[in-house]
Amino acid sequence: MDKLLTLNETGDSRLLKEIKKSLGLKLDDELFLFSGKDYLIIKKVRRHSLSERFKSLSERVEKRFKKEGLKEDVVIEAIKWARR
Repeated sequence: MDKLLTLNETGDSRLLKEIKKSLGLKLDDELFLFSGKDYLIIKKVRRHSLSERFKSLSERVEKRFKKEGLKEDVVIEAIKWARR
């Protein structure tokens, strides 16, 4: 969003409308605000579902296992050891 707004009686509500529109905000969306002396950064927080997080984690683990050359039998033994 590249827009110059002047804050006046209507500027503050226009600013909020522009931010909502630019970020595609809906009710209950979360925002993270970063601020400094003369700036404000607004980031929409995207929370991944549990299934998305599990899929991402399992993909990373699988890549790491392949990189390390770990075979299925080693993983099975590690699971047995951890469950004791």
